[in-house]
Amino acid sequence: MQLSLLIKLGAGIWTPLTVLFGWLTSLMYEFFGSYGMAIIFLTIIVRGLTVPLNVRSQKAMMKQQALSDKQAEIKRKYPDDKQKQEQELQKLFKENGISTLSGCLLPLLPILFLFPIFYVVRCPLQYVTGVSEANIKAIGELFNIKSATADNISVINFLNGNAGAMVTAVGKGLIKAEQVLDMKFLGLDLGVTPSWNPKIIASNVSLYVPLLIIPALTLATTLVQTFIMNATKPDAKKKKEEKKRAKLNPANNQPDDPTTRTTKIMGIVLPAIMLITTFSMPAAFGFYWIVGNLMSILQAILSYYMFTKPYEAKKRELEEQKKNAFKKKKPALETAGAAGSGKKKK
Repeated sequence: MQLSLLIKLGAGIWTPLTVLFGWLTSLMYEFFGSYGMAIIFLTIIVRGLTVPLNVRSQKAMMKQQALSDKQAEIKRKYPDDKQKQEQELQKLFKENGISTLSGCLLPLLPILFLFPIFYVVRCPLQYVTGVSEANIKAIGELFNIKSATADNISVINFLNGNAGAMVTAVGKGLIKAEQVLDMKFLGLDLGVTPSWNPKIIASNVSLYVPLLIIPALTLATTLVQTFIMNATKPDAKKKKEEKKRAKLNPANNQPDDPTTRTTKIMGIVLPAIMLITTFSMPAAFGFYWIVGNLMSILQAILSYYMFTKPYEAKKRELEEQKKNAFKKKKPALETAGAAGSGKKKK
């Protein structure tokens, strides 16, 4: 009863997005006739919504890197006053139209989208195939299925495994046969929750052992995504070298900006959260996250070659021009100095 109430309250908060994501999943399911393919294309659409924000964030990050000299100057000017440093840095960013807040919030967007996805995955009869909550509740009461409205998967599994119950439910007009989704995809039952418990795995080896690939891929793709995103950031190599120098000389160590701090925290916390979640949710939830991670990796690589790499090449070109200009200026000054000293000797 408490779980049902909690699910209902949460669904109420996220209702608009949940209904939208459920409708999109329904369209994909009708088109492909596959629940797995519906999840894949739902992920592509949902993550695609964040692409413009990611591009904007990438440009803001490069703009911030272009001000690295001024940032370093502020840190040198106020080495012992971290509060003043932060104030001056925020002022610099504001004057140049850079919002650090968007950089902090962007990594959180995929997590915010998880809430409506949670309800779509947990209650596919209601949000994907359009069975009313009253009918789902009636089915639960008819066959003594606990928390049927909070967890439609239990209803789907029961009806799929009990032909007599399916006939009864359809005959009473509570559900249509085509509304009971086929949750299987590539040999995996996406409606079943993966388990790490040896007893549960041993109870149905052919079902639970293949499902272990979902948590494994969720963790692996999350870690790879974090590594790729950090490696493709503007001036990633330069920052790595600066950290090495800071270890040798702690006086050179500088505090991380808000975006970097958020990214670091997310890089540690997120893999742990997702691993735990995949063992407590239907496999479809982990499958959604795996596809989303693969999209993020691809997006990070494309952004690197489209924005970051040209930016770094241009920056190196400007630095070379400065060096060459300084080299030309230095001999001229030396020649002028030599000529002046020659006149004095005469």
